[in-house]
Amino acid sequence: MTSLSFACFTPSLMPENLLERTFVAREPILKTIMKRVEKLGKTPSPNHTLLVGSYGVGKTHLISLAYHRSVKLADGQRNTSLRIARLPETPWRITSYVRLLAAILNQFSPTEMKSADEISLEAQLRGSIRVDGPIVVFMENVSQIFEALGQDGQQRLRSLLQTETGILIIGSTTRLDRSLSDHASPFFGFFDTIRLEPFTPEEAREMLSTLAHEAENAELAEYASGPDMMVQIRTITHLTGGVPRVWAMLGSTLDAADFEGLSTLLLARIDAFTPYYQEQLAQLSPLQRLVMAELVAANHPLPVKDLAERVGSEQRTVAKAISDLSERAWIKPVSTLFTDLLDQRRSYYDLVDPLARLVLQLKDSDTLLLPSIVHFLETWFGTEGLTASSSFELLGEVEDALASAAQGDAEPMMALPSTAREAIEIKVCDVEGISSARLNLLAKAAKGADLLPSKDIIEWLARAERLDHELQSTQSRLTLVRWLAASHHFEEAEAALGTITSAQEAQEGARALSDAHQARN
Repeated sequence: MTSLSFACFTPSLMPENLLERTFVAREPILKTIMKRVEKLGKTPSPNHTLLVGSYGVGKTHLISLAYHRSVKLADGQRNTSLRIARLPETPWRITSYVRLLAAILNQFSPTEMKSADEISLEAQLRGSIRVDGPIVVFMENVSQIFEALGQDGQQRLRSLLQTETGILIIGSTTRLDRSLSDHASPFFGFFDTIRLEPFTPEEAREMLSTLAHEAENAELAEYASGPDMMVQIRTITHLTGGVPRVWAMLGSTLDAADFEGLSTLLLARIDAFTPYYQEQLAQLSPLQRLVMAELVAANHPLPVKDLAERVGSEQRTVAKAISDLSERAWIKPVSTLFTDLLDQRRSYYDLVDPLARLVLQLKDSDTLLLPSIVHFLETWFGTEGLTASSSFELLGEVEDALASAAQGDAEPMMALPSTAREAIEIKVCDVEGISSARLNLLAKAAKGADLLPSKDIIEWLARAERLDHELQSTQSRLTLVRWLAASHHFEEAEAALGTITSAQEAQEGARALSDAHQARN
């Protein structure tokens, strides 16, 4: 096994060959960008492109590869001169339109800023394109640059790009702020936007396997391809939002054994993301930070009225803070499949970024909740029963919330931890799905019933009785038999077993009853 020098937080520092070897899932997007680069100078309308995606989703990795491939393309051209300009990833020095022009020109020849003005710089840039060839400009953090340009600078830049066909912008941004989404903005509808979505569990597995092979970590590579790892990958993806940066960190530094204790692993590794989120939070107003803190503490969506009560401000003031936070991509109105079962006069809001929620919770609250959430997710996404008694409390809350939803009341669902509710919604699509989920949940819980004290077993038996009363199906009766056996109500279990007509379910019930007898003896 070798050490893999993977720059998780600054992919632009990585060598081209390593970027290429560890690039997964996004080749179609990269090919689209390269086709647009190849057409520059050959079409009257350059296709200016903006990659949009959250922190850590892989924008810089993609931009870096597009840059390197464009440099190769430029070096290989004979009849046309294609030139490549890559602006700094953190564009702190680009504070005006003049400085933006100078930053582009400086890629090819030094520009004296003291005597520079936008008219002369624009003329210099146009002349350079006419004489030396078109320019591809790679520009990250576009929203930050546009904010620095201001409305007037943005208008002048758009005018330049509309009248000069020898420039192509390939940019990236974490969000479409007002400079890009407002109808009155100079750049509204200007860019062809390509959204970079977080990795699916399957794509995360591909990246983890790729990084393991790159590090010559045969054990992790083999483990990543196995069936057991998929449950853990789904759990981590769900907790962190599936951003590639998380997998870059895990796949380049860990062994297979590290994934056996996900709670410990996440507690140890997620802290590396804290400085970024603290820096971003510092840019918010005190009220905006307070709204964020209350959502983190609640751990589930809240309507404006409840948020206003928690922060001690008027609803109108809090609504304005929510609007600003939504524009900055911190929070969002919750879209849930249980919407029709909720009070339509109330809109719920929650954090956009699951990783932000996890990082801020670990910094601001008791971390004992994390093992419970991890155990729940591993149970929910897996096929095995519960292995920790700490998971039963949350699982019981989930069953009670599902039971309420089946009766037309989804308010308890919205009170569940967001991570749990969102995991439920992956599998539950309708009322029939709710019934199936409850049967599956009670069956898995029954496998770990020996972990429970007798008083808690009685509560779970009551849940099984409730479900059987509602469904009156062979599956619900089998579930009841399992819990009657687990609670040592053997006569009642045998009576319930006698009503099951399906041979397979009857056999499973008899096995559960036999196992309970043996465990007691």
